[in-house]
Amino acid sequence: MAKPNPPTARARYIGRTMRTYREELGFKGSEVSDHIDKTAATLSRYESGEYPIPGDVFLTLLDLYRVNDPLERASLIQINEDAPKRGWVDSFQPYIKNLANHIWMEGEAEEIQILALTVMHGLTQTHRFAESLMANGPKRNDPVTLRRQLEARMLRTSVLTKRNGPRIKLLMHESILSQRVGGAEVTVEQLERLLEIAELPRAEIRLLPADCWMHIAAGIGVGYTIFKLPEPLPNVVYIDSTVAAIYEEDPDIDSFKETYDALWNDVALSPKASTERIARELKEVKRE
Repeated sequence: MAKPNPPTARARYIGRTMRTYREELGFKGSEVSDHIDKTAATLSRYESGEYPIPGDVFLTLLDLYRVNDPLERASLIQINEDAPKRGWVDSFQPYIKNLANHIWMEGEAEEIQILALTVMHGLTQTHRFAESLMANGPKRNDPVTLRRQLEARMLRTSVLTKRNGPRIKLLMHESILSQRVGGAEVTVEQLERLLEIAELPRAEIRLLPADCWMHIAAGIGVGYTIFKLPEPLPNVVYIDSTVAAIYEEDPDIDSFKETYDALWNDVALSPKASTERIARELKEVKRE
């Protein structure tokens, strides 16, 4: 039997909000489940985001929890209605698995702050670069999955040019430029793409110098992405992992935000110096 999709970020937010309201008013789970004529297990799944909350039940909960402000109610009702939606990514299940939340946040964020330490970030990758990586990855012997994952990655890159899309801040370690994924021709295309992205009105690229060590001192061994979502949704950090999708939310991500700001403002090369460094690497690859 196929595993169910994990809860969306919106479903988790709604569930956590409902639980907070309940606990602040001192209601026991059994009291609320009786009130809405559901089992305690169902209420628990509502509060974890595992089950979507039906509209009539949601309105009953808002009344019970005394959420009377019209704007607050309207906002919560809209988020609850949208909670199960994953948009175009649903057609790519199960090939992208836990990336559904990630892709939704890329599309909805007001700002995306990316720290890339080991490889070109997925949003910046050209088709041939991504194909070269995937063709040598764990799904190299599964052509259907590989093709669908590649299609999904290319669709993700549209967020860079989306009208009223998020601001993109890409903080990338300089050592990534020296990689020759797919060979020189693919690398030339990829570096040219970086320079194109740097010219986009809502994107900015800064390089961490090759000798940068501040992120290591801060305990950051892998890259991560911070999604600044519109209120009332929390900010979310995604931590790069080959094992599982790891997400943390406000208020537990202050250290990630502080480290990013320090690297961006105090350590990274300026945007101009960064693009000049990318251009030099591009010339070097063309001579190879």
